Amino acid sequence: MSIESDFFARKRPDYNRIESCGFQKIKDGRRGTNCYQYSEVFMDGQFRADIMIDRNGCVSGNVIDLETNEEYLPLRVVDQIGEFVGTVRENYAQLLGRISDACFIPVNYIYDQSNRIEAKIEQEFDVISEFPWEKYPGNGTYKCRSNSKWFAIILTVDFGKLSPAKAPELISVPHDDDEVVEVVNVKADPARIPELTKRAGIYPAWHMNKTYWISIIVDGTLSDEDVMDLIRQSHGIVAGGKSSHAIRSGAWMIPSNPKIYDVDAGFAAGGGEIEWHQHNDILPGDEVYIYSSAPNSAILYRCEVVASNLPYKGMFQESKGYTRSMRIRLVEKYPKDRFPLSFIKAHGGSVVRSARTMPAELLNAIRTYDLNNK
Repeated sequence: MSIESDFFARKRPDYNRIESCGFQKIKDGRRGTNCYQYSEVFMDGQFRADIMIDRNGCVSGNVIDLETNEEYLPLRVVDQIGEFVGTVRENYAQLLGRISDACFIPVNYIYDQSNRIEAKIEQEFDVISEFPWEKYPGNGTYKCRSNSKWFAIILTVDFGKLSPAKAPELISVPHDDDEVVEVVNVKADPARIPELTKRAGIYPAWHMNKTYWISIIVDGTLSDEDVMDLIRQSHGIVAGGKSSHAIRSGAWMIPSNPKIYDVDAGFAAGGGEIEWHQHNDILPGDEVYIYSSAPNSAILYRCEVVASNLPYKGMFQESKGYTRSMRIRLVEKYPKDRFPLSFIKAHGGSVVRSARTMPAELLNAIRTYDLNNK
């Protein structure tokens, strides 16, 4: 942990205010991206503080000794406890505190992804985060409304304590063993946990029963939607409600845009099969329903997953960062007026903008229709 992280670990820049606070937008020469810098001379002109906000909102700083025009290194050395270095630290801390109060917004978690996931959980499940441990104020819990049981817990842990150690190719974001990282613990089907923990970003649960729980590192290794899908599954298991039925059935909804990709042509070219980018924990044998967006706005295809977790080699590999794909086989094509958006909404669904588990009510309605009309 650095001096700056003590002030800014759980704060994010208020970009509406930082320029009025004296920050200037500059180009990061190493990455070629925009960032912000603020400089201030302190201690009667003896030192200059250079504070940098990078494109991810992370704060770093240098304290320059203006007599030598070099960084004042004793500031960072823990064993340096003399009166003068203590005065420099105190003045620098006061400067950071003013910046923190003036142009930063407090957040609950260290990682941006953790804060995004928090917002998605609160919106989707109508719950709020609770922080029950005084000793660990940054560890938040989320309870099912129906039974007040935890379905997700965001907490901090030293990276080296996550076990078993991943092979290098399964660590997308490198961390030192003593680096504090954030994970979200969720409940999962015990039969699937051995397979889940072979994936990048997923570990046996930290501080929970590893038979029933997993830990997902929220450093961007998995997409927000992948993390949320595992959280939805956990909520379904813990709540024992509708979503758990959809999870056990292995049924999924994925969106397609007819203006970008011709699904019919894809199936025709592939002999009834298509290789499709995969975001979720989808397994061979699962059902996939493809929702075609406007002008169709309807579920048009029912498919079966033939293979999953394949390397992605499609046209969106660079632009959208896809890494996994699945092979799906067409089982049935529906007419546009069979399961339009109005039908979807009437049975507990909504517009499909990303891959997700199939709502139980909608899945039952489609299956009932199919059975009655065969």
